[in-house]
Amino acid sequence: MFVIATIADTIRVPPSLLSQPTLTSVQTEIEKRYPNKIIVDVGLVIAPYGPPLQIGDGIFVPGDGGAHHQVVFKAIVFRPFVEEVLIGTVTDSNEDGITVSIGGFFDHVFIPVYWMLNPSTYDETTGLW
Repeated sequence: MFVIATIADTIRVPPSLLSQPTLTSVQTEIEKRYPNKIIVDVGLVIAPYGPPLQIGDGIFVPGDGGAHHQVVFKAIVFRPFVEEVLIGTVTDSNEDGITVSIGGFFDHVFIPVYWMLNPSTYDETTGLW
């Protein structure tokens, strides 16, 4: 469910942080940019994990006062595998599907009718599946 992923990206350090050591300013920008970000084929980034593994030389682009660094770092990522069972609480139920809260961590996870196990039927009088 939670894995440590290695991520490579170009991180822009704004001019206001150029007076700080490169490691500190790059870590600050990673901490601002990545938590709660979904990266395709990686997962939902929870937080950076440790200091950056590699920081390239800063490159200045004309018209931009910030330094751009190629950075490789590790992050804690939420990435459930296919058919993994997660325990949650049903918060809403209607004819379109159900809404689930997973461990207080993810609210409003919607499970549509076509993903529910067969045979599943909706009872309009009770509002339950």
